[in-house]
Amino acid sequence: MTHHLVVTAIGENRPGIVNEVARHVTDCGCNIVDSRLGIFGNEFTFILLLSGSWNQITRLETTLPLFGQSLALITMMKRTQVLSQPSYALSADVEMVLTDRPGIVNRCTQFFSDRGWDIQAMQSQTLSGDESGKFQAHFQLNLPEQLADGEAEDTFDQLCRELECQRHGFRLKRK
Repeated sequence: MTHHLVVTAIGENRPGIVNEVARHVTDCGCNIVDSRLGIFGNEFTFILLLSGSWNQITRLETTLPLFGQSLALITMMKRTQVLSQPSYALSADVEMVLTDRPGIVNRCTQFFSDRGWDIQAMQSQTLSGDESGKFQAHFQLNLPEQLADGEAEDTFDQLCRELECQRHGFRLKRK
């Protein structure tokens, strides 16, 4: 039987650190099923979904805390099950750029949640350079299939008007 573990490692970004974590996972006999990496300031965060036998996952669970400490990493882990995702007939990629201010991400996530739109991925950042003071966000969403053509885009346009977006985009995909 295959077991699954979600692992998060956070620490100072430096060359080779991701390789060291990946090597430890491999040395424990686990497989990286899915992963995400992000650099925030001088820190990196590495999120992994791992699979392996009960013994392999247990080995990683018992060795990761000391391994992480030796590399000055904060690590967290949790066993999980890989369940099939509900089937969605519609998905959307949405982007927005607007003046940066507190509460924007919360306003967007609340808006999507209120409508039953499932957030699958999110990336946001405060811009610099020529667009200093601006905030950019990208969301990948799963949408209820009972939406009429154009309804989702009109609904998203409403949010963008409320937030006074300088520019935004909405791309609907039927699966």
